[in-house]
Amino acid sequence: GTPQIDACMLDGAPRLRLLAHAAGTVAHIASEAFYERNIPVLSANSVMARFVAESVLGYMIAATHRVAQLNASIRAGSWDKRLGEQTSLFGNSIGLIGLGTVGRELLSLLAPFGCTVRVYDPYLPTGALERWPFAAQCGFEEAMRQPIVSVHASQTPETYHMIDANALELLPEGGILLNTARGSLIDEQALYKHMKAGKLKYACLDVTDPEPPAADNPLRTLPNCIMTPHLAGLANNGLKRIGAFVCDEIERFLKGEKLVAEVTEDMLARMA
Repeated sequence: GTPQIDACMLDGAPRLRLLAHAAGTVAHIASEAFYERNIPVLSANSVMARFVAESVLGYMIAATHRVAQLNASIRAGSWDKRLGEQTSLFGNSIGLIGLGTVGRELLSLLAPFGCTVRVYDPYLPTGALERWPFAAQCGFEEAMRQPIVSVHASQTPETYHMIDANALELLPEGGILLNTARGSLIDEQALYKHMKAGKLKYACLDVTDPEPPAADNPLRTLPNCIMTPHLAGLANNGLKRIGAFVCDEIERFLKGEKLVAEVTEDMLARMA
């Protein structure tokens, strides 16, 4: 509910020297006016990204091992030990749509699993994947064709509903789709139709459009659509780390030292 701090608001705060956000994105708070006035902007996105990546890894393992479906089956009185569609994350193939801070943290967490990762990100600089030899840059269609696809792109006019009916058809039968970025990146009506037709094993959505999802959102009715309330980046034992990190950044600013988590104007334009 925080309004965007625009030029008019900054005119009323002539002594403001720094915007420090103890959370992730500042896209909804900061404005170009900060950069016109040379007021630094910082966030705890780099800290929260680690927790988001951890959640994504957990979703991937839970989805490949069909944890929710097996749990529901047992609660319904069954004890079916046939493997069926159960797979492993080890040696699997993953497509990443976007590679921001969360995506990079996720790549590091995936390193021990022997996965092959294909990354689609039109803004990826040369050499960005050198740290992760198991990852390679590719086009959008190739990334979407992997059996596990995780969405990490920013919310911009260009990415609105980028995962539409046509994109969903690229996913292999029985694929897994995860979204911890922004709900608007996926056409939820198309996703429901795709899942209702039995073409996806799992969708794991930490974000929806709008939030919270409407009571009659049909995705709520699908047992293989796992939904969480935009909490992937939060953990009780992580809140102190976020607060401490921002306090350290403020101390660096007051000492005239270089900021670790400054959000540049270019970064702001591409933030989720």
